Amino acid sequence: MNKNIDRYRKLAALAEVGWWEANFTTRTYLLSDYLSHLLGLESNITTFDKIHDLIHEDYRERTSQEFKASAFTKFYEQTYPILSRYGYIWVHCRMNSYEAIPGEEQTAFGIIQRVDTPEEHLPDQLRHHINDLFFRQASISRSLLQFLQDESIETCVNSILTDILQLFHAGRVYIFEYDKDETLMNCLYEVTNEGVAPERDNFQCMPLTDYPWVNTEVKAERPIVIDRLEHLPDLSDKERTFFDNQHVKSIMIIPKKAADRVRGFLGIDIHDYVCRWKMEDYQWLVSITNIIGICIELRRSKDSSLRERIETETAYRALDRSEKLFKSVFDNIPVGIEIYDRNNCLLDMNQSDVDIFGITGKKAAIGLSILDNPNIPESAKEDIRCQRPFDFRMSYPFEKVEGYYKTNYNHTIEIFAKGRPVYTQAGEYNGLVAIVIDNTEQMAASNRIADFEHLFLLISDFAKVGYSKFNLVDKSGYAIQQWYKNVGEEAENNLSHVMDVYQHFHPDDRQRVLDFYDDAIRGTRKSFRGELRVLKPGTTNQWKWIRSNIMVSSYHPERDFVETIGVNYDITELKETAQKLILAKEKAEMADRLKSAFLANMSHEIRTPLNAIVGFSSLLATDECTESRAEYIGIVEENNALLLQLISDILDLSKIEAGTFDFVYNEVDIASLCNDLVKALQIKTATGVTLLFDGAKEATPFLLHSDRGRIHQVLSNFINNAIKFTTTGSIRLGYEVGDKEVRFYVTDTGIGISPENCIRVFDRFIKLNTFIHGTGLGLSICKSIVEQLDGTIGVDSKVGSGSTFWFTLPRT
Repeated sequence: MNKNIDRYRKLAALAEVGWWEANFTTRTYLLSDYLSHLLGLESNITTFDKIHDLIHEDYRERTSQEFKASAFTKFYEQTYPILSRYGYIWVHCRMNSYEAIPGEEQTAFGIIQRVDTPEEHLPDQLRHHINDLFFRQASISRSLLQFLQDESIETCVNSILTDILQLFHAGRVYIFEYDKDETLMNCLYEVTNEGVAPERDNFQCMPLTDYPWVNTEVKAERPIVIDRLEHLPDLSDKERTFFDNQHVKSIMIIPKKAADRVRGFLGIDIHDYVCRWKMEDYQWLVSITNIIGICIELRRSKDSSLRERIETETAYRALDRSEKLFKSVFDNIPVGIEIYDRNNCLLDMNQSDVDIFGITGKKAAIGLSILDNPNIPESAKEDIRCQRPFDFRMSYPFEKVEGYYKTNYNHTIEIFAKGRPVYTQAGEYNGLVAIVIDNTEQMAASNRIADFEHLFLLISDFAKVGYSKFNLVDKSGYAIQQWYKNVGEEAENNLSHVMDVYQHFHPDDRQRVLDFYDDAIRGTRKSFRGELRVLKPGTTNQWKWIRSNIMVSSYHPERDFVETIGVNYDITELKETAQKLILAKEKAEMADRLKSAFLANMSHEIRTPLNAIVGFSSLLATDECTESRAEYIGIVEENNALLLQLISDILDLSKIEAGTFDFVYNEVDIASLCNDLVKALQIKTATGVTLLFDGAKEATPFLLHSDRGRIHQVLSNFINNAIKFTTTGSIRLGYEVGDKEVRFYVTDTGIGISPENCIRVFDRFIKLNTFIHGTGLGLSICKSIVEQLDGTIGVDSKVGSGSTFWFTLPRT
């Protein structure tokens, strides 16, 4: 390793080449052994000032100034005489790399090579170099002359770009300019060499975000000077692909400024060879770019002024005089302009500024120091004292300026102020220029817009209408809060993620929407309409409904732009109302059918006992047989009871329908009630059938707060039905007392009920045996009674084994 190092040192000495590393933070150099020896220095570390003093005085200032500028331009190359241990010698110095770490040191690395004196250079090279400089100087002069002679901007700029193209034997020279929002860039001018296809039409509306490294450097006013394309650092994929497709080998890009910001850039693409850029190349292109930028802006201002004068029919004939142009702009521009001297005292102000602040006249304010204005923020005053740019927005109350200047106003306005220091050519502070804009109307308009947006959101929330705007390609866009709410999402969720997944949609509906997005990107569909199910918050299988309308508003897939506008609104209530209407319709139709069935059943049920009563009553009048008459009387009495029960059931049913079924609550002794029922109904049981009360042996009575008559009615109905269908065995009445409810039951050993009939046994007019007397209303009435007593009713049965009818009532 040491042998290799010694070998490199010998080679550097033979080639008379040394390297240096400059630290701009500490202002020190680290020099190679050869270089420190050549300059007669005792150490490899020295200062900027020491090297500055060694440079010949005729070259000292220019060389030092350009080296200082290299910390900004990142480019430096100079040839100059410097004092060495052998006297003054000529050296060629070039910066090869530059590194700046934010908040840390800024360093540069380069080489110095000893060269012959200029007089000893080859004459042809010198003549070529001098001719090259003359060409550049003539180009600058010719460019200025073209603009002064009022030639068209297109002709002037293309002529300048052609000079650049010829000088460097470049493939393409071009000028790009940013739009007013600085989101897109457009190629305004382009000249190309033979064999290079023009691309100006293709270089329009190019997003700055697609070329992040280039535009970051340009907007920071840093030139891009690259000998070899592979030296470009950290390019985005799109940038690298762009340069590769253009077959660029070397490139230089110079920022183009207008006013106080970068508006675009001038670029040179070298296609046929690798260009070793020189400092004079960079300096000349900066000059040319500045000339183009200034002249274009002046021409635009001039053209604008000409149009204004034509419109207002004002005859100004001295547009070429900058003083009159400035005076016109100063007096008529619709913003306030203030000019301050080096002591920050007001020198002049335009009429707009006078009007903004309601000053009685310029003389009332001339000579006042801006630092004495009580309304100026302290942060801005500190910037002014430190000769820094400043800008601020504020509510400006005129009541606070009393004693500072006289004003006709006593209210408050909203202003925006921006100031920039002015320097002499020698770099000395010469005052500042400030502009003031009255934003009162704009603020009022903004407040009205904000109020409208708030009102719109209130209406949207009330009407449950959501709105979204989304680019399907780059997944950018926005949506209002109600849109998120309608699709079951939180407003702070990422819109792209929401629209990619739609996690709360029903799976079938989700796929319909996602399929539409795929078709929209392909251009096969333009709109979507549909009703979609969205999972209700906090549930797993309950859905609300939304109606969604989506349309493609702009389709430019070649620019990665497929924009959709979507509107959705909650139609859950509408759906539920429609369902209720359907149920109401079905209920009405059912009621109509029930009414018809009721009339049919009643006419049949009433006619049956009446026929028996009328028929056997007639027989009673004609038959004198005592036994027959007794039989007829029994039949008449039985049908009288049946008719009475039928009418009673109909009256109960009508009361239930009308909601007038009365309940009288008292303390009911359940055991006593059951004993009474068993005693009263024992005589109705068939021979061989026993009616029993399971709780007859319980000594402690149980009291229940309820309606005794209605409980009696239900249990009586249960027992009567059991008597009808039980021919052998027993019928048992009983109750069971639980913690929260009491369960009553009637169990028989009758014929039983099939499972399908158990489901409908409590419906109206259901008679499981048409040969048994009854209306088919009793159990339906029992169900209504139990439910109105806040209980439940049911039946457990098995065909051939008997049935158990039961109901429960709450204890409280």
